[in-house]
Amino acid sequence: MIAPLSLSNVLTVAVAVLCLWTSGSQSSGGIVKLWRLAVPPGLAAVVALVLLAGVFNATIAHDAEWAIGAVLGAAIGRMRGWMMCIESDQRWGLVKLPRSVDGLAAAFGLVVLSMIDFTGAALEDPVIEPQYVAAGAALCAGYLVFRAIAMTLRASRAPHVELYDASSAR
Repeated sequence: MIAPLSLSNVLTVAVAVLCLWTSGSQSSGGIVKLWRLAVPPGLAAVVALVLLAGVFNATIAHDAEWAIGAVLGAAIGRMRGWMMCIESDQRWGLVKLPRSVDGLAAAFGLVVLSMIDFTGAALEDPVIEPQYVAAGAALCAGYLVFRAIAMTLRASRAPHVELYDASSAR
């Protein structure tokens, strides 16, 4: 059973696309403010929770699938976040990220999963069962959240590197 198309389906797709867009700016590498590391994972968590809420006739098995997806994504994301080479400017709260596509791929997975949910709601017949869509979204969101946590912890503990030149900011 699936709910008919509603505003929540549209907003889920919009938040997933916003997550992809914000991940895209980080995946190209470069210097970003430390707080910006939390934007894509926050949006990803919203998408995963909304897709979980869309599962009707939920059972303990469905909830376990979602939780296993989140834990598996968290474990992989934590490992990836600790392996990334980052530099940190402690004074200005800046982080230099390497060029990588892993966060972009996870965000793209969220867009695909939210579009599958949207299509199923529009057709009023699920393309993929909603509990599997929600579990996939939990995997992607868990990856993004714990990758960002690990990168933030590494940035706060990393030795200070001057990333902002105050004399050239005029």
